[in-house]
Amino acid sequence: MKRTLSAVFATLAVLLPTFAHADVDVVHTPETTLSLSGMLQLLGFAQHLSDPVANDNRMYLFLKEGRLRATGGAGEYKFQLELALGGEAPVVAQTGVSLSLLDLSVDLPVHLLGNASLRIGQFKVPSGREALVLSGESLFVDKSIAFLGFRVGYDVGAALTVHPGPATVIAGVFTGGGRDVPPQHYLPERLGIPILVLRAGVGDAGGDPYRLSDEPTGKGVQRSVFVNALYTRDSIVGHSTVLNVKLADKSLLLNSNWNPYIAAQPLSQGDYWQVGVDGAVAMPVGAARLAAEAELNWAGFSNDVGVVHVAGGRAQVGLGYRGFEAGVRYAVLFPDARFANGGVPLVTHDPIHEVTPALSYRFAHYPVKVVADLPLLLQTPVFLEPDVGGYVGTDLPDEASVVGKGGSAVRQNVLEARLMLQASF
Repeated sequence: MKRTLSAVFATLAVLLPTFAHADVDVVHTPETTLSLSGMLQLLGFAQHLSDPVANDNRMYLFLKEGRLRATGGAGEYKFQLELALGGEAPVVAQTGVSLSLLDLSVDLPVHLLGNASLRIGQFKVPSGREALVLSGESLFVDKSIAFLGFRVGYDVGAALTVHPGPATVIAGVFTGGGRDVPPQHYLPERLGIPILVLRAGVGDAGGDPYRLSDEPTGKGVQRSVFVNALYTRDSIVGHSTVLNVKLADKSLLLNSNWNPYIAAQPLSQGDYWQVGVDGAVAMPVGAARLAAEAELNWAGFSNDVGVVHVAGGRAQVGLGYRGFEAGVRYAVLFPDARFANGGVPLVTHDPIHEVTPALSYRFAHYPVKVVADLPLLLQTPVFLEPDVGGYVGTDLPDEASVVGKGGSAVRQNVLEARLMLQASF
């Protein structure tokens, strides 16, 4: 493993100078703008766990993300377009077509409400700070384990953003079916309530309220405190429900491999909700810059069959100096002891912990960043498949299905090492 890691670092050292800065400003006039950008993330991943069948030590290489983004506008009218071009994010619809649209939305000014705008289309649901942090502007290689309990992701809908005084308030309504749902399926339905989301707070830490950063960058002192709430009542459509057919970005509460009630027959209209609070601060410390943030969330799902809840949170701090950034994150997730697959319990209510130190360097003359972090997962669920091996449940939550097919679930301490090269234009 040491020889392999050395070879990876050496290869990266050779490749880094080949990524030149190439921002593409296609159109820029007083009336109209159009810009293009892209990003790739190459991830090297090592993992150590106790596996009764396969190797305890593992190593992988992935194209973690491949993105192509276009933004622009005409006057006060603005638009966003983002595509996922790597293998990590496209989803496969029932038609067998691979879909890769992340964001396609427009912002319209609402002058009656002052400095307000209405965003419509498909875009990220504004629920929770970690969900809104851009993957390309994060201190860490990936989201925390707490994010598994509260993931909402992209959806189709509309959100109104207003700025009463120093506050920012976002109120939205979304379908609940997630992104890239095949359109125009006219099926019989028993309507519930679409996703209603509210995010409100004060402060400017992180930038654009839809596209946040947790890196220690910027100038002066920035701070923010926000609360958010989300609620939906599932709709029965055809032979399933809106939450059941969601193709991507499912939290543990909406994953039928974990939640034994959501797909139970006969189907019933479930209620899904979550609430949270988050805060962030960034400030200069001598020649360096400090950034810290914390977040707490609580969510639940209930229908005629049963009720499940999750709670969790994270706290992190980062320090940036010139091109270097160092940080550490602690996250905790309290799963529900009623999570099960095939009648077999997956976890107890005992918490899952994560401690992750990270170090990154952003090159001054190239749009390139290298991020290394070392997640230590404490008491994380591992799903053991007979004659195949173990799957770390926080990395592969869908593999809980092996427990209902004769497998088993255990708790382990798992050490991971991640090295990511990020290049953009």
